[in-house]
Amino acid sequence: MAPLFETLLLATEHTEFDRGAERVAFDLARRSGRLLDVVVPVIRNLEYEVGTPDLAERQARETAHKVRQLQAAAAREGAALRPVVKPCESLHRGILEHAATQGADLIVVRCRGRQGFLSNLMVGEMVSKVATESPCSMLLVPAGAPPWTRTALLALDPARPCPGLLEAAFEMAALGALPLTLLAVVRSGLQGEAETLLRQAAAEAERRGIAANSRVETGDPAERIRATAAATQADLIVVGRHREGRLLKSAFGTTTKKIIGLTDCAVLVFQPVRGDD
Repeated sequence: MAPLFETLLLATEHTEFDRGAERVAFDLARRSGRLLDVVVPVIRNLEYEVGTPDLAERQARETAHKVRQLQAAAAREGAALRPVVKPCESLHRGILEHAATQGADLIVVRCRGRQGFLSNLMVGEMVSKVATESPCSMLLVPAGAPPWTRTALLALDPARPCPGLLEAAFEMAALGALPLTLLAVVRSGLQGEAETLLRQAAAEAERRGIAANSRVETGDPAERIRATAAATQADLIVVGRHREGRLLKSAFGTTTKKIIGLTDCAVLVFQPVRGDD
């Protein structure tokens, strides 16, 4: 089966908030042996450029310096980079346009940034806007998160299967040679159905050489996922999402938003390709 994540795109402004996303993206590119596309979105203001050309030139120099820093950091990590500076009217629009142009399968991006920081504690404003119209899966990374080395946690919803989610978790676990924890958080009375699903998933993981264990929990999904991630020392959480018609209904569901906001590790939000869900 062809890999789900062939075309990787790192979206970064190269700020303190982007450090985790950059580290994880470089490591992912190195492990997979794939070229990493990088988009550095820059707000373009024609009036500003015409009226204050010296400031515009300084901004261009600073952006070029950021790109050189990214290239040097990627080289140190053994990752191949293809950076593009994207002038745009808004950060999220620049990222989405480049993702569409490159046919990205996975966008790696920070969780939050300076803009809207206090009012968007769970997910940053720019990230929410990207997620609402994202053409592909997203890997959201806190600033302090390192590349994953310990274990991955896959959260499954037996009541609403997400096509391709299991394959996505297997792919990421295999890239990091990670054991995989399979978790289903269900309402009381649905434990049997969840246990059957997890047994099948664990058997498939074993067939692929991935060590897996499974858990069925009841309670608040976000809290149980967070607690399980902490208990297993997971440094990657994999969850699924669904399309509603042509575009996604919203940035993220409440549970996913809480998971992203309350955990310190990378969260892969897997999105089935159009037509699969």
